[in-house]
Amino acid sequence: SLINDVLDLSALESGDLPAQRQPVPIASLVQQSLPLLQPQADAAGVRLCQGELEGTAIADPVALRQALLNLLSNAIKYNRRGGEVRVEAAPRDGRLCLAVSDSGRGMSAHQLAHLFEPFNRLGREREGIEGTGIGLAIVKASIQRMGGSVTVCSREGEGSRFELELP
Repeated sequence: SLINDVLDLSALESGDLPAQRQPVPIASLVQQSLPLLQPQADAAGVRLCQGELEGTAIADPVALRQALLNLLSNAIKYNRRGGEVRVEAAPRDGRLCLAVSDSGRGMSAHQLAHLFEPFNRLGREREGIEGTGIGLAIVKASIQRMGGSVTVCSREGEGSRFELELP
């Protein structure tokens, strides 16, 4: 899995992995993705919630699903027992904003500055939480390849919000 992730990241960064852009109804994408993560959420004691899910993105459906699953999985892993993960989407300024927010630990300014560095677990590698530190690098490269962007805001002790903005 790690080797495949490294190869995917390398292909994305070199431009060798073409994006298959087509209309992707966000509500359908989310409704197909959440059940895949429900067992992980149940085991962690975290609630998965849907907000408004409006709009359609022009994106590679497989890559967008992978990005969404990665963000949701991270929001569950780095949350707290009894916490919540919320996914919502809405059109904004002619683009689509897909957001994943959590009520977890949040991140410091120093962690945010290094968030998308491959293999950087931001000091969490000693906590026994599974991961390689490459997922967010793949998310960012993949979303940018589709003409989108990734932003994050976070506060320690309050949680994080990741926004994917897509055509």
